[in-house]
Amino acid sequence: EDSMTVGNIISMLKEISDNGNKKYSVTNFGGVVNFKITFFDKIPNDVTNKLIDLNLPDEVIELLSCTNGLNLFEDEFQGMELGGPVCKIYSGQEILNRYQESIDKDLIPILLFRDYGEMCINIRHYKQEKDYLTYPGMEMDKYFKCTFLKWLEMFIVANGNAFWEWNY
Repeated sequence: EDSMTVGNIISMLKEISDNGNKKYSVTNFGGVVNFKITFFDKIPNDVTNKLIDLNLPDEVIELLSCTNGLNLFEDEFQGMELGGPVCKIYSGQEILNRYQESIDKDLIPILLFRDYGEMCINIRHYKQEKDYLTYPGMEMDKYFKCTFLKWLEMFIVANGNAFWEWNY
C-alpha cells in the first residue's frame, strides 16, 4: 500500500493549518473542536548527527529536518484551551534529553501523547526489523505493527484520536 512521505505529511499539515497560522475545525465526538498545529525551525546539524548515532529511523530524522518538533492538535473547545497539544513530537534536543534520563536504553522517547504518556522507538527492535513503535504510556510493552510515519498519517487522519482503541 502507498504510504505518504514525510514531505507529503508536512505539506498536508501546512495546508490544513495555513502554515500553522490558522485554526481549523474538526467535528469530533461531542462537538466542533478548533485545532492548531505548531511547526518549528529545522533541526541543528550537530543534533541531527547525535540522533543518527542513536540509530533512530530515518523518517524520524527526516521529519525533524523539516520541523524540529511538532505540536499536533492544540485544541480549543468553545474558546477554551484544553491543555496543550494532543500529541507533541519532541525536538531533537528533547529526544536526546529524554533518552539520557530514560532507564531502558533500548527505548528512545520521541513523543508525548496527552492523557496517555510517551511513545518510544525500540532501537533494538528497529535494527532487527521487528515492530519498533511502542504504544503510549502504560501499554509501552505493546508495539504498533506499522512504521512511525504510517502511525503519524493514521493519527492525523483520525483527527488526533487514539485510533488503535477503536473496534473495527
